[in-house]
Amino acid sequence: MFDSIRQKVGVYQTESGPYALLRPIGGGREWEADVSQLRPPTDRERLSAGLRAANERSARWSGTGAPQQLRRVFRYVPFTFPQDPATEPAYAARCVSGEAACCGAESGPCEHPAQVEDWLLLHAQETRHLWYQRTFTDWTVLERSEEVPGR
Repeated sequence: MFDSIRQKVGVYQTESGPYALLRPIGGGREWEADVSQLRPPTDRERLSAGLRAANERSARWSGTGAPQQLRRVFRYVPFTFPQDPATEPAYAARCVSGEAACCGAESGPCEHPAQVEDWLLLHAQETRHLWYQRTFTDWTVLERSEEVPGR
């Protein structure tokens, strides 16, 4: 749960009156949090808390169990997945109905979902087939986002 007073993610342990007991991800001292100030953490908050715990574990212990200097640091690097502007998405459908075997008829690539739906209706009228696999294909170029949580 995310404690909005402490701005911290914790693992819910139990509830006592108006307070919930939360424990830091990765272990540590529990704290009391006002139940009315708790909410589920966002994916970024949960990931940041997990990475923080991994970094703390890495800093505290070596493979032999003895304290050591920090050997590695994990960082969350956000990326976005925008559609490649140089390409167009493609829509298609394939008939997977049939008595003994799959019909296999295909719409071929279409530029708009409505074209696929037109093909589906026409094929269903001609064959009475009712089961189809629809596909959507697009291309993306991974882009590193400048927004970093917690900064």
